[in-house]
Amino acid sequence: MQQFSLVHEGITHYADYEVCDDTLLVYLPNGEIRRTELRGLDAESAARPHLRSYVKNTQAHGEIPDN
Repeated sequence: MQQFSLVHEGITHYADYEVCDDTLLVYLPNGEIRRTELRGLDAESAARPHLRSYVKNTQAHGEIPDN
């Protein structure tokens, strides 16, 4: 399992990911798991939009992300 980070509005957010065959699994801070078929994409680059979406949706609902 690998960890990556994303800085959004001065706050660093973290998520873990792993690759099983050609499937990327992203483990978000709230426990949600998101899946993407890589089809040649770089795993971390493909994982980043999942965390970005999580942070923006959490912020839009007035929740503080659990880092």
